[in-house]
Amino acid sequence: MKRIIALISILWALGVVAQGVRPLPSLHTEGRWLVDKHGNQVVLHGVMDTPSNYFNGGRWEGSKALGWWDHYNDTGAANCLAYFEKLFKGMQKAKCDVFRLHMDPAWTNDPSDSYVYPGSNGQASDASGEANIKKFNPERYKKFLPQVYLKLAEMAMDHGMYVVVRPPGVCPGSLKVGDYYQAYLTEVWDIFSKQQFVKDHAGQISIELANEPVSLKNAQNQDDSKALHDYFQPIVDKIRENGFTGIIWAPGTTWQQNYRSYAEHPIEGDNIGYAVHDYCGWYGCSDDTPDPDNKINQFHQSVPVIDFAPVIITEVDWSPENPNAAGHYNESGTWVKPNYGTWATGSTSKWGKAYKAMLDYFGNISMTLSGTGCLFDIDKLLSTGNVYPAFNGLEEACGKACMDWYAEYYNVNYPHADDEEETGEFYTVQSFSGEKDAYELMIGDNTYLSLKLNYADGHSKDVSEVATYDIDNPSVIEVKNGYLCAVSDGEANITASYTDVKGAVWQKSITVKVSKFEISGMSSMSSLSEIVEDNFAILNKESQKLFYGSDNQNLGYADANTVINNKNINGYMFKAEPVSDRDGCYLLRLITLSGSEYSIWGSPGYLNGYSNVADCSFILGLNNQYGQDVKDGAVWEINYENGKGFTLKNLYTGKYLRDNASASSEAPVYMDFLKVGGTAGINAVQRDVDNDAVYTLQGQKIATRSQWNTLPRGVYIVNGKKVIK
Repeated sequence: MKRIIALISILWALGVVAQGVRPLPSLHTEGRWLVDKHGNQVVLHGVMDTPSNYFNGGRWEGSKALGWWDHYNDTGAANCLAYFEKLFKGMQKAKCDVFRLHMDPAWTNDPSDSYVYPGSNGQASDASGEANIKKFNPERYKKFLPQVYLKLAEMAMDHGMYVVVRPPGVCPGSLKVGDYYQAYLTEVWDIFSKQQFVKDHAGQISIELANEPVSLKNAQNQDDSKALHDYFQPIVDKIRENGFTGIIWAPGTTWQQNYRSYAEHPIEGDNIGYAVHDYCGWYGCSDDTPDPDNKINQFHQSVPVIDFAPVIITEVDWSPENPNAAGHYNESGTWVKPNYGTWATGSTSKWGKAYKAMLDYFGNISMTLSGTGCLFDIDKLLSTGNVYPAFNGLEEACGKACMDWYAEYYNVNYPHADDEEETGEFYTVQSFSGEKDAYELMIGDNTYLSLKLNYADGHSKDVSEVATYDIDNPSVIEVKNGYLCAVSDGEANITASYTDVKGAVWQKSITVKVSKFEISGMSSMSSLSEIVEDNFAILNKESQKLFYGSDNQNLGYADANTVINNKNINGYMFKAEPVSDRDGCYLLRLITLSGSEYSIWGSPGYLNGYSNVADCSFILGLNNQYGQDVKDGAVWEINYENGKGFTLKNLYTGKYLRDNASASSEAPVYMDFLKVGGTAGINAVQRDVDNDAVYTLQGQKIATRSQWNTLPRGVYIVNGKKVIK
């Protein structure tokens, strides 16, 4: 027996028995991470499935009391559970540790022809399929919730999987605050969160509030950056009122790929995360455009909540083109090429490589494939009891890729038992370190601190978002979600503190010097026509901050939230180039401050990295022409008021452009267009490309190539090219 115990101890030390803890440890959120009770960071990987005879391929049946189609009764429930018991064994063998459970409406819909759900009043007449809630019966839901859904959750947990539960059905195409569907979701989650089993397992069961909202407006049926918050916050409040303390995942719009407004108006409260979907072709990435750093940048723009909350991708799949199959149209009406049986068409070596690079870059993204059959061959599991990658192990499909990835991830970022004794090298902190002891920033800079606890066994944990900060001069610098935010010129001293699980307080001192951009080398333009002749910047006259552009930042969005990233010019100026078919309109191009025709990447750069009007994010309209955010549809009006300057008004929101990305203005904000008057006053910030140096995307030299291994993960510039670590 002693030899067995010793062997188990060795295996634990080597990470071989990394998971499989029973009972399943409790999870909560801490900053942008899922963590266990000891603060260990956790990332989950698994599949989604739905208890529906139709979607389960007819592999189980009910009593058919009402006809050939009727499987959703007591007999069907027993058969369904028996089928999923086999699936869960397969998921466990495939190293899954999370299961997304769709409370399929087949169990909640009333089979009576005469029944109509009173809460469906207001539903559009063309609502169809799972978006149609007219047959939802709360009494059937109350019956099958403990009999089917919660039994499935319990079984999944018994097989080592956390459970993410989504409501019955999918969102209709158009939502607005206060509508019938918000009331429906409230009723669903009110009933769910009152279940004692759910409250008792709040550390293992989490809630995904809705599936794939498309368009969401405020109560007045208008576009509003607070609409997402105002729609889902009351539902969250009801769930908390019922005593559920677990993690709640909030969805975004556009089929769960737009979370920009949450950056300004996040869901309030503890244990909040965000549920995202990702398919080939989304976030600027496909087999035709598989650039990893572009994928990372565009995902970050669309899902900025990744900076301060955990994210789970609850739907993703891919398989390569199959000429012998049939294609289909996706949610947005885009044609998807035929493949081997997934919703999206893509290849592991192309799109999948960029997708995994994104997972590894951010680190705090959990995921569930969009179906069990996307991971392994279900019929082979049922006949042999073993798991084989889906699609006959096709290397370019998600089944083989994710079985390999899940095995790789299984031994890292896993939860430890709630009652595990916090002793030994794994829990012994040796040092508290940061990327730098001193920073020199310009007004508007945002720099991640990367503060880490370093443990005796060699692993480390980033605590930047959850450390506390004492700042002696808060008017100069702020710390938000682990980022240093330069507010005004001056100097400040920061003391970062963190208390580890043993109660020891760790501290680190950081000095910061912030300078403002010197604009002595620029002068105001006397007319807008000079914009087409000179290199220019745009200055907020009140704050004295300049617009900043880079090839991975959009200049504007329809909700005016990320118009500017609150960053000083720091390396780039704009140049306007005529749009051939639009008189008085100009494509904005980025150039270096010296006025030369190259960007930090070694070639001319356009906003968003595009070189044509169709893809460019922003067109500036002069001479009584409207400007336009081509990518997202916002239209901008430019006006000059004598003695005050220019205003840029978003005609979509009625708000004015200002220099802070987190807000727009109801009142006019006056701007000056400044031209570069030679190189005087700007040489100090000109960057030359050193082939042996490593630069940040903002052009700051931070290391040499020999120091590459000491850098944190990120996207850097080496020899004029973007390189991902």
